Amino acid sequence: MDAGEQSTLVVLTTGKEAFVRANAVLQMTLMVRKTAQIPVELLLLGPGVEILRSNQKNSPQFDQQLTALREAGVRVTVCEVSLGSLGLTADQMFEAETVKGGVEVGARLAAGWHVLTF
Repeated sequence: MDAGEQSTLVVLTTGKEAFVRANAVLQMTLMVRKTAQIPVELLLLGPGVEILRSNQKNSPQFDQQLTALREAGVRVTVCEVSLGSLGLTADQMFEAETVKGGVEVGARLAAGWHVLTF
């Protein structure tokens, strides 16, 4: 099995309607990275981009989790189309690399990555 087949993309589409679930997905993503020692990326897509908002009640908690993910080597990305559809701009968000979500998913699938969606 090559590195691409062992790599995992976690796609979070859960937003403010289910912060507890989003929190659990972030924790699971971190544990996958730490225990499996494989490349792991997190893509925030659709309502999932809302956890990057820096001006909400749960912001400090999500900021800590996102920082821990980046420190563990997880690439954190956000869909630019989703940001635009929700009227959000990068200056309202925590740090994340902006990508085209559908293109990112397609590229990872073509490379043999596992894709988990929540």
